[in-house]
Amino acid sequence: MFGIFRIIWCLPGLCLLAHLAAHADSGQQHPVDTGPAVDKAYGSGLPRDAGPLLVPDSDYPDWPRTGAAARYADVNGERMKDWVRRISAISLQSKTDGHAYWGRLPGTRYDRQTMQLMADELKRLGFSIETQPFSIPEDWTPRAWSASWLSPSGETSLQTAFPAGETAATPPGGIEADAVWLGLGAEPDFLGRDVKGKAVVIYSIFVPGGRSHSASRRAKLFYANQRATERGAAMIINVMGVPGNARFNPLGAPSAELGVPLITISQDEGFMLRDALGRGEKVRIRLELDIEIRKDVETANLIASLPGSSGEDIVLAAHTDGFFQGAMDNAAGLASGLEMARYYAALPRSERKRNIVFFLFPDHHHGEIGLKRWERARDWSSTAMVLTLEHPSQTQLYWYNDNLMTSNAIGAFRWHVTGSEGFRSLVTRTLRDHGVAIYTEMNPKPKLTAQAPGFHIIDHVIYHTTLDIPELVPAEGLERSTRAFLDIIQQAEAWTLEELRGTSTSP
Repeated sequence: MFGIFRIIWCLPGLCLLAHLAAHADSGQQHPVDTGPAVDKAYGSGLPRDAGPLLVPDSDYPDWPRTGAAARYADVNGERMKDWVRRISAISLQSKTDGHAYWGRLPGTRYDRQTMQLMADELKRLGFSIETQPFSIPEDWTPRAWSASWLSPSGETSLQTAFPAGETAATPPGGIEADAVWLGLGAEPDFLGRDVKGKAVVIYSIFVPGGRSHSASRRAKLFYANQRATERGAAMIINVMGVPGNARFNPLGAPSAELGVPLITISQDEGFMLRDALGRGEKVRIRLELDIEIRKDVETANLIASLPGSSGEDIVLAAHTDGFFQGAMDNAAGLASGLEMARYYAALPRSERKRNIVFFLFPDHHHGEIGLKRWERARDWSSTAMVLTLEHPSQTQLYWYNDNLMTSNAIGAFRWHVTGSEGFRSLVTRTLRDHGVAIYTEMNPKPKLTAQAPGFHIIDHVIYHTTLDIPELVPAEGLERSTRAFLDIIQQAEAWTLEELRGTSTSP
């Protein structure tokens, strides 16, 4: 299961430098890079053969609309998909406006636009709206960067270079160092290699996605970036080992205090470095990276409420921030939440046993300051359950030799449930009944809070990359997940707080 890239690739032997690559981020077209002759075309993040590989929503098999699914026939995947496009468009505007580090980032006008879009729709549906302003004490933000490689044939820009989250800046004027290829960066790869003062190039594989990759500490596999830092590298280049020319923003670089900048580049560009080094050429990497630590970044949570017929609450939570287009992460979660809000708003208050509380927070990738404050301040004693809406639909993707292959299937999900054993059984059974595939084992970490019964699903392959586009968020997947969420809540409506929390022996 691997992510798809927003780059047009050429088939070997058929790559024409005059060819125009479709730029799916903006709907425009840009000429392919005319750098060194290679068997890949360079675009802006789409996969090879993107046209035939992006699956139309009509090609995904429909889950049977019988039984429980029939009770939620009004849940509409295309309506949710339209919200995904609208929210992703806010991110694209930040790119169009010239921001190198782009997306729906807290404290920016794109953050405010996203919150306003959500507030307007929830208010239209009949929810009362409250905002909770707060500030993020410090927020790491790269302002500008450039990277290139120099060889006997000249200097070539690394177009896909992207700074890994929270990495160190370079000194003014940048740094330049000899490149060394260290493979996967395992301990044997470093034996006999002096990397002090070098540009260490490490090939890193998704395990399983754009945030968790094999060179990172998060993967707990090779600790390659940490090892290169400790042994005195001048800089680290992670070649993100997924076919194509995407850009990647994995969080969790070695501490910036160590002064070793870390960038990611695409496999296409990484293999150019590999091949040049393999021919015995002397390759040097030039990098300049300017980082700003924004202070006291002002932003706000949004709480939308719809009263029920009791004093108990159902909390629906979703983060609004996202890197790049952030279509799956997390425009899809927001879209699913709006569809659920629409469903509950259409019910008479007497048919809503519990209040619906929609909590939106803008800093999931930026410390979750707002979330933590809200969690500490809230009285959870009357909360029946919490649903975290995050990444509820993604196309199932596969490696296929040196390429990627899409499918007309929905990817499986990581998942977690807190509460009673009966509630856990209810959640997993209902997900299955609605065609929502989950991993065999539950992830040990709850989302949002452990202070009330809760559940979530989350796909986590293409997030934090330019692959995270609306075309890879199937409407069918949005429908299945959202129907399952509603059905879980409906079935648990008759359960007491004690039964949901596991402090009662029934049901």
